[in-house]
Amino acid sequence: MRHAYIGDGKGKSTAALGLLIRAVGAGLRAVAVYFDKGCRTYRHHETVVLERLGVPFYIFGCERMTAGGGFRFGVTDEDRREAQAALAQADRLLTEGEADLVVLDEILTCVSGDLLAWPEVEAVLANASGPVEIVCTGRCRDEAWVAGFDLVSRITKVRHYFDRGVAARPGIEY
Repeated sequence: MRHAYIGDGKGKSTAALGLLIRAVGAGLRAVAVYFDKGCRTYRHHETVVLERLGVPFYIFGCERMTAGGGFRFGVTDEDRREAQAALAQADRLLTEGEADLVVLDEILTCVSGDLLAWPEVEAVLANASGPVEIVCTGRCRDEAWVAGFDLVSRITKVRHYFDRGVAARPGIEY
């Protein structure tokens, strides 16, 4: 089955991680691939829990936090290379068939941001061997990409404290 958590609201990755934790609790083998989250200025706190649970995870992406605490929105060739490396890792995991659930966090954002092309992502998803739950998250510029998915949930921003200048907080945003 293919799942997609899409939209401009906060909670897509959180929903995917919640499903991963439920799967691990039920004895399923799970793995996560983080696309475009290679931030080295802080630790992704959810990975602490994944380590404790023995869940393998792979983080790809270039630094996006600037020295002044801002965020770099542009796309570089290195960003694209990191996205390709993440996609290659996802392909290996899906074709090996050793996981019951694979989370591909922010993969749809990478397509929306032109770091990856949808046809290459779709080819990786189509190559999955055996029954596997595939969870894709991110902003989705073209909903045709997820038309063939079995579950699509839209997370819509109604209000966000970032708009009032509240900075990202450990344990809440990362």
